[in-house]
Amino acid sequence: MRVGFVGLGRMGFPMVSHIMAAGHDVVGFDLSDVARTRAKEAGIDVASGLHELADVELVCSSLPATEHVEAVFLGDDGLASLLGPGTVCADMSTISIAGSRAIADECEERGVSFLDAPVSGTSIHAEAATLVVMVGGADSAFDVARPVLDCFATEVAHVGGNGTGLELKLITNRLLTTHLVAIAEAIVSIEKTSLSMDQCIDLLRAGAVPRLLDYKAGPLATRDFTPMFTVDLMRKDLRLAADELAPVALATAAHEIVEATSDLGLGDEDLAALITIVEQRSQS
Repeated sequence: MRVGFVGLGRMGFPMVSHIMAAGHDVVGFDLSDVARTRAKEAGIDVASGLHELADVELVCSSLPATEHVEAVFLGDDGLASLLGPGTVCADMSTISIAGSRAIADECEERGVSFLDAPVSGTSIHAEAATLVVMVGGADSAFDVARPVLDCFATEVAHVGGNGTGLELKLITNRLLTTHLVAIAEAIVSIEKTSLSMDQCIDLLRAGAVPRLLDYKAGPLATRDFTPMFTVDLMRKDLRLAADELAPVALATAAHEIVEATSDLGLGDEDLAALITIVEQRSQS
């Protein structure tokens, strides 16, 4: 397949390398002299402008922000105007949902299909071809893009219409960051004790924490509160932690939600029942 790729930076460069290794014909473009030089040195055909991508079957893009994607696709010199009808675009940037949908609408008016296809993972995952791609857009466009997206990902999923890939990506990043802050709080708490940091990390890794999605995502989603570890047992433990350990913000907020769940009369239910309070507060 003839593939255009806009954005040859930390994420885009390894993606292009994998696409080429799979046998696709790739022409890349980037405004950065450094990125273009590195790409050329790696044997990538680098365009002098977006107009040189006009004859491709698929355009992929990996750019920093909404305004950069808009600049590439919109306007008289943008790809929406330059590409021929039937071309498919897969934008792997994390940008605003409204901005992405507006680009998709503009492309559709010109007979071009536009997918939001944000990725979960870092440049390390891009280099290892282990990214996860969450795609929003038309089924037919997804079918065209999938063989190329598979080149640098272990999971490529079509999740719905335009914008839905970005919805899931934003949820993913919020969960990731919240989890990371919680880990940071645990590290700070360990540092304030006489415990061995290395041993604690090993034991945390061996316990239930890394597999919470395996254990709890299903019961949370189905509101299955069959007791395994109850709200009141965790309330007791968190009260002990509040008494014995230095306070940390995220854990304090989680403790308050557990207390509120128990106060609602759900103390004997599984800890998954805390979603009741989370749901209530998300609607207020």
